[in-house]
Amino acid sequence: MRDFLFRNLLYVPAYQEKFIEKSLAVKPDAYIYDLEDSVPLPFKEKARSILKNYINGGRLKGNIFVRINSLEQNMLREDMEAVAYPGVRGFLLPKVDRAEDLAAFDEELTLMEENRNLPAGYFKVIPLIETTAAVMNVNQIAKSSGRVIALCFGAEDFVNDLLGTKDEDSEVLQFPRAAVVIAAKAAGILAIDTPYMAVHDEKGFLEEEMRVSRLGFDGVQLLSPRQIELANICFTPSEEEVQKSRKIIEAWENAAKDGTGVSMLDGKMIGPPMRKRAEKILKKWELIRADNVERDEG
Repeated sequence: MRDFLFRNLLYVPAYQEKFIEKSLAVKPDAYIYDLEDSVPLPFKEKARSILKNYINGGRLKGNIFVRINSLEQNMLREDMEAVAYPGVRGFLLPKVDRAEDLAAFDEELTLMEENRNLPAGYFKVIPLIETTAAVMNVNQIAKSSGRVIALCFGAEDFVNDLLGTKDEDSEVLQFPRAAVVIAAKAAGILAIDTPYMAVHDEKGFLEEEMRVSRLGFDGVQLLSPRQIELANICFTPSEEEVQKSRKIIEAWENAAKDGTGVSMLDGKMIGPPMRKRAEKILKKWELIRADNVERDEG
């Protein structure tokens, strides 16, 4: 399976068909069909039934993920029986406080794979880091299972747990964001930022997520389709970055061929960290190109 491209992950409430129908008209990098926070408690069963019909009917295309209810809500079996089918690539698991929280879920996924004749490890997991305990344990969570492909940061629940205040400068989010992105990169997985809540504020979104991109995040969770292209602007390498990366790789390869052992570009030495960064930028660029081709052909 090729690497995931997660510049934007779009939440879609699953308890009304109109929301799902609208989602079919847009193409985010990943869909997150939601059974948790956006679904009122009396509508949980309805949401499961609606989403099950769409999954088994083959109506949903692309990278399909489902945010199930948190383990403390004791709805795991009902959620998984409804939506753990081929076509769903994985699950967002809310309120993960420690690595051990994933153990029971991992076992449940293994059972679902066996019961539905799916390869071992078919279902992937994205833990939501949204409590103070989760932030303190994020390194262990990131490495807790081979199923984990990304970490998502949830700022609203984190700030509530902290009893802090999220101001315009997002000062309260500096440490948890840094903790999440460092843990993700150390584990070799992706880091996804918290949703930007003001869905009509394009300027604010761009300013916030450009800053987050510079921190090392790979993408952002979205509450509205109108944010998809904005997220792509923030988390797609610029043409300048791509061209510079190509020049760095070319200079490095030429030095290796010449046997000089010294790579130079514009009068500056190119060290291994610069080469590795250039390789990562070009890898992401190729993923984006491949994804665009798939969408055009689809």
